[in-house]
Amino acid sequence: MEDHLKSKTQLKREADDVQALGVEIAQLSKQKISSLSLPDDAKEAIIFYQGIKKNSAKRRQAQYIGKILRGLDLNQVNEELNAIKNISKLRIKLEHEAERWREKLISTQAALDEFIYQYQPDISNLNQTITNARKEIMLEKKNKNYRNLYHMILESIQKKIKA
Repeated sequence: MEDHLKSKTQLKREADDVQALGVEIAQLSKQKISSLSLPDDAKEAIIFYQGIKKNSAKRRQAQYIGKILRGLDLNQVNEELNAIKNISKLRIKLEHEAERWREKLISTQAALDEFIYQYQPDISNLNQTITNARKEIMLEKKNKNYRNLYHMILESIQKKIKA
């Protein structure tokens, strides 16, 4: 037997990996799936998979997706998928940072100077929004100003990163 022939087990393992990749892609939004460099039939099969509710039908559709993807060079798709994952991780990290800053700004007045020094935000409404958010918390209502403060902080953090 020649060395370059793959065993049946190895072929099955590779087929399972490709099928798992298809299911992983199906976890993305339709917009992100459409942006991937996949043929239209693969995109349609993946989007169709998202709408299936029954487990046995999902399994069959996943096998079909694997069959379609096995014939493709998936290096570009893997790179695009990793880029999407990294963007999502960065977004989550920024959102957590904004939540921490919101709590700090509401808790202490000294945090405002630190935030201004670090992020150079648009301070025209920042102090008033913080004051109103503190009042909302005292009234046990986290409403408009509490959310607005978060968005102002997130925007300032994103501007700092882009600069």
